[in-house]
Amino acid sequence: MTEENVNQEVETELETAEIAENEDVMAEEIGTKEDVVSEGEEVVIAELDDEELSALEQMQAKIEELKSQLADKEDEVLRVAAEAQNLQRRLQRDLDNTRKFSNDKIIKAMIPVMDSFDKALEVIDDENCEVTTEAMIEGTQNTQKIFSKVLEENGIEIVNPVGEKFDPEKHEAMSMVPSPDHEKNIIIDVFQKGYLLHGRVIRAAMVVVAA
Repeated sequence: MTEENVNQEVETELETAEIAENEDVMAEEIGTKEDVVSEGEEVVIAELDDEELSALEQMQAKIEELKSQLADKEDEVLRVAAEAQNLQRRLQRDLDNTRKFSNDKIIKAMIPVMDSFDKALEVIDDENCEVTTEAMIEGTQNTQKIFSKVLEENGIEIVNPVGEKFDPEKHEAMSMVPSPDHEKNIIIDVFQKGYLLHGRVIRAAMVVVAA
């Protein structure tokens, strides 16, 4: 081995030793800094007086109290949501019942009309009972009166506009005929009566109008 090679090996070993030494120094410095930080935290806590420690404890207690209140609020929200859902179900049930029995009043009022028809049919079927034309007419009129009263009590108005001026909102003209005894557009005859429910047309009267 030449002298030059020997010198190169020596220099390499010296460089390696120097690098290792530098790494050890850096490790020691890092460890020292960590110890200093840890010691610094302990020093900060140790430097707090009784009043500051009390304030810190109160702050921690307040945080725990707020956490508890938040949990209570979450339970309250869930409870309110459940009550709202139950209320919605009850309202839907009441609405269904209202729709189902909305005609209850008028149906009860119409029962007497059916009773009148039943009585009339019983008389007709009774061979021993003689019914005069006058009695049949009177019975039919009485039934009509009962039914008209039922309609009136439930907000239904019968429209029989003979002698009134033609109103396209309430009347339907079936024909127009000359009439020297009536002014133009006056209703002179009614084919079929009309009906209003609380003022709204549910069936227009079918009429004959003077031309």
